[in-house]
Amino acid sequence: MRTKTSLLIAALSAAGVATSMAQVFSVNAVGYVNKKIPGGGKLALISNPLTAADNTIAALFAGVPDGTQVYKFDDTAKTFTTATFDGLEGKFLPDAAAKLTVVPGEGVFVRNNSAAEIQVTFVGEVPQGTAAAPLVNKLPAGLSIRSSMVPQSGTATALGLVGADGDQVFQFDVASQGYKPSTFDALENKFIPDLGTLDVGDAFFLKKVKADTWTRTFSVNP
Repeated sequence: MRTKTSLLIAALSAAGVATSMAQVFSVNAVGYVNKKIPGGGKLALISNPLTAADNTIAALFAGVPDGTQVYKFDDTAKTFTTATFDGLEGKFLPDAAAKLTVVPGEGVFVRNNSAAEIQVTFVGEVPQGTAAAPLVNKLPAGLSIRSSMVPQSGTATALGLVGADGDQVFQFDVASQGYKPSTFDALENKFIPDLGTLDVGDAFFLKKVKADTWTRTFSVNP
């Protein structure tokens, strides 16, 4: 299936992404995750892997350097809304963008416009789900940014994403600073080429032929 990749990059043209290994420390069902964002105006496509007390952009990315930008993708309009941290005001602007939420299962682009690498720390509860009440990530038709609702590493398939014929996953390649697409082949019953591993706190672009759900069961107690 052909995909207009310009839809993926129109709002972020000529931008790349780099992500860093995350550290997860958890006691019972509460923990924190560190994600490193490279400097020099590069982008990272990351997720908020924990349920915080306040999941707004303003709260999740508090304390970032002046000029840091967070791009939230609208699944319906298929456009980005940009929140930019203003060091003089001491907050993200515009206010409406700063109030947008990023919850487990979603993802955002973050552009670090400072020269040095920065670290974003997510603090909150580890999402858990049972067979009777699983974690459900709604997947709209067309493009969306998604991530695992459970803070684990692995390929999207290994983390429970079920593909349908023609579905596509777009991951970033750190070396080339570009997208690495994979398409689900129903005859082969897998994504081709093989999906890369997602670190905890990574996100990816997903293009679904039809709306679906990504369900998981998970408990911190063995």
